[in-house]
Amino acid sequence: MKDLTIRYGGIEFKNPIIAVAGPLGRTYQALKKSIEAGASAVSLKSANIKVEKESEPKPGCHVYPRPAHTFLRKYGLKDVMINWEGVPVEFTAEKQAEMINRIKPIAKNHDCRIIANLHPDPLYMQNQDMLIKDIKIIEDADPDLFEFCLCPYHLPPHITKIENTNWKRAGTQLKNLYDILADAVNIPIIAKYNFPIFYNAHKMFNRHGVKNFHVTEGPHFHGTVVDINKMEPLAPGPTVFMYGRLRRPIMNLMCARTKNLGDNDVLSSGGVWSVNDSIERMMCGAQLVGLHTAIQSKGHKLFGEIINGISEFLDKKGMNLNDIIGAAIPKIVSDEEHEKFMLSLDLTPEEIKPVIDLDTCTGCGLCANCIHGGIDMENDKPQLNLDNCVRCGVCVSLCPVNAIELQKEVS
Repeated sequence: MKDLTIRYGGIEFKNPIIAVAGPLGRTYQALKKSIEAGASAVSLKSANIKVEKESEPKPGCHVYPRPAHTFLRKYGLKDVMINWEGVPVEFTAEKQAEMINRIKPIAKNHDCRIIANLHPDPLYMQNQDMLIKDIKIIEDADPDLFEFCLCPYHLPPHITKIENTNWKRAGTQLKNLYDILADAVNIPIIAKYNFPIFYNAHKMFNRHGVKNFHVTEGPHFHGTVVDINKMEPLAPGPTVFMYGRLRRPIMNLMCARTKNLGDNDVLSSGGVWSVNDSIERMMCGAQLVGLHTAIQSKGHKLFGEIINGISEFLDKKGMNLNDIIGAAIPKIVSDEEHEKFMLSLDLTPEEIKPVIDLDTCTGCGLCANCIHGGIDMENDKPQLNLDNCVRCGVCVSLCPVNAIELQKEVS
């Protein structure tokens, strides 16, 4: 096994794959399974201020519905899930501290780090003494790091939309929060955020000495799925959260942009379902990669599969883990590189020659779906019609056995 140790927040992790907060961090069995499956860290479900029973109206974001998660396989979205989970208000600071103490012996035995988690609900800002008290309760349980979830997951829907966000006011609230945290917390802090929040507040974070970040999703991952037989959405309202593999490319970009904004330690989650996805996210700048929805779908064995896969990839490449972290960033964040790439593809049809390897071709016929009539099937084999072919490359990307390529003609 390749050495996969990595440092994040000044702490050594045995590998770069962790279980991030959510249902995976809410129960003893879920945490235990992640630890025993090889995750280098487990993050607890975020603790939250408990809403007083007499509070009226009770915020809808403080309701924990059952069911709270639904995979959309029946609706043609295999690796996507809807989540309308509110804040499970019974998972208080006391409950989280109790859970940390319960899993600590298992985590120690498996060299697994424990990440405490607290959601800075707006109600905490109205009762800052309660915030400090809850932080102290959790910190006394002696976790390795303390994550503060600044993503507007559990806020009322009308203020979670980017277009409705008052960034000046949000920046002031974040500053007030971190003034409190800087005095109250004595272990490494992780700020969990979506990129719009970080982009507008990263200088404030750095002024407070916060250098450890968890870049994750944002309110723009809302979506709607309609049950066409019932003629109504699976969940009403415009702010239903979408989880799963659809997030992968967007989170890669957010991760790279985050790393490019400063010398920060980055943990990233969202859309990671495989060895390839994990390596890709590290090449976009993440030292730690978080799994969640994929584990709910595929089971805890996925941790070991990904960890072993990363080791095999590094052996094959003759590289170390640090060699791949951030390797793709220079070409991701560069407008100049994009311009060069586009110009390199600005070729006439005469400068590109489509070629089909008929020995490799299986005759599946996907390429003959060409909307321009550039390929026809004859005797179960594709035949090019160069007069119709516009060299768009769709057939190349559709071919499951890589039997088609577009070759540049040498003048």
